[in-house]
Amino acid sequence: MSESSITIHFVGGESLNIISGDVPGIIARLKSEEWVVLNEHHVKTSSISFFSVYEPGFERKSDKTIPGSG
Repeated sequence: MSESSITIHFVGGESLNIISGDVPGIIARLKSEEWVVLNEHHVKTSSISFFSVYEPGFERKSDKTIPGSG
């Protein structure tokens, strides 16, 4: 099973790239929790602007937004 990556873009322009086999699980946690720990990074979900997901086999990234953020 190939792994996908998710790039989390924060307000202010910083970003964090995470490679995982469970991107849907990460997205669910980002939508439901105030703080998420990803690969030893503590992510405050209210500071996320948007995230991009790259899945092997697709040519482009697909940008996702978190409803209700901000």
